[in-house]
Amino acid sequence: MFDTPCPLTAPSQQEAAEWYAVLSSGEVSDGEKSEWQAWLDAAPEHAKAWALVEEVVSRFQGLPPALAQTALDTPALDRRAALKLLGVLCVSGGALAAGMNSSAWNREFADLTTGTGEVRSWSLADGTRLSLNARSAVDVLIEPRQRLIRLYQGEILIQTGHDLPLAQSPFRVETGHGLIRALGTRFMVSARDHDVEVSLDEGALEVQPFGAAVQRLHAGDATRLERNKTSLIHPRNPHAAAWEQGLIFADGMPLSLYLKQLAQYRPGILSCDSTAATLQVSGVFKLAESNRLLARLPEILPVKVRYFSRYWVRVEALSADV
Repeated sequence: MFDTPCPLTAPSQQEAAEWYAVLSSGEVSDGEKSEWQAWLDAAPEHAKAWALVEEVVSRFQGLPPALAQTALDTPALDRRAALKLLGVLCVSGGALAAGMNSSAWNREFADLTTGTGEVRSWSLADGTRLSLNARSAVDVLIEPRQRLIRLYQGEILIQTGHDLPLAQSPFRVETGHGLIRALGTRFMVSARDHDVEVSLDEGALEVQPFGAAVQRLHAGDATRLERNKTSLIHPRNPHAAAWEQGLIFADGMPLSLYLKQLAQYRPGILSCDSTAATLQVSGVFKLAESNRLLARLPEILPVKVRYFSRYWVRVEALSADV
């Protein structure tokens, strides 16, 4: 039923979180309620996963605890809260049942954050320009001894500043897989689905995966940070930061990746089946026009777009006999 798994969760945990988002949308139908009940009764793992949802809702600050009583007998819950729970479970999985995972907690309460479909830029104390893509979160520390950006989730585009005396201190970006040191530069770092990608426009960078040696990137280079592995350097995608202009540049892009980028600009759940995921998309698209882009998909690819609700959309490949 759900085709875009969260890496650190069991399938039943992801499904429970997605059902929570659907049931909390305020537009749930009787059919969807019946489908949820059938899913809940289908396996003991589903009941355990739903219990985890109720536990997280009752403990996580900012989410309404009423769901811990029952999902179907309470008024519709805030959709932003539902989507927040889905994001937290996708990152932390069952660890939340034993105690709030520090990474997920930090992401929710980071210094600078952006929501669905939101792109923002800041000028930091040292003159650095920092842009965040949708659904991104960072902590920022600018002081005489160091300049540190801690990236929890999303994409950031950085143009390092030169305002003295702060610009004399080292400038680093810390991710879950390693450290990046900027040497007077413009670069992008992406942390999605537990992958960390680094792309350098100008200047130079030193990248150090945790447990591996330091390597230097030059303008036009890109790499993926992985723990305990030497970074493999390759040419950067010149359109990697097109989100800053609100665009997707696709040149034979797998549909799964296309939808993943689009999902950051629309509320709810956007997924596709395994066959549709491999289809390729080409063109230049405006991220803000997600509804129109989804409506056009069947015109350019052999797929259908199913709307289970306003906030739950799934793209499916057409069968060979259609």
